[in-house]
Amino acid sequence: MRFTQFLLPLAMVPLALAAPEPRPAPNPVAAPAPEGTGLLSELPTILAGAQSLLSQDTITKLETIIDGAAKLLSSDNIVVLQDILGNAHTLLTKEFVGNTTTLIGDATPLVEDISKLLGGVLGSL
Repeated sequence: MRFTQFLLPLAMVPLALAAPEPRPAPNPVAAPAPEGTGLLSELPTILAGAQSLLSQDTITKLETIIDGAAKLLSSDNIVVLQDILGNAHTLLTKEFVGNTTTLIGDATPLVEDISKLLGGVLGSL
């Protein structure tokens, strides 16, 4: 009886050694994107629109704009532009803009009346 108790575990050793090692689970793969959606499906339309933007006329106009901006933003003009923007920021407060709008609104009828008066005076000469 002791022999069978010893033989049974010995018989199991080769089976345990022959068992394959557990493999790690495979990485999940994302499902493919549905056909006809996303940026890739819109690419032909985007390229067709870009083709009209790349005409020689557009490129010439862009060169003119860039040349003008380069001259405007030269190192000499940067200081001047900063001064102009600083003064405009100081001057154009909400109160000043509101008062100026009211003044122009009040002066409009007066300008129309003076225009009619000058027209009548000049017409009588």
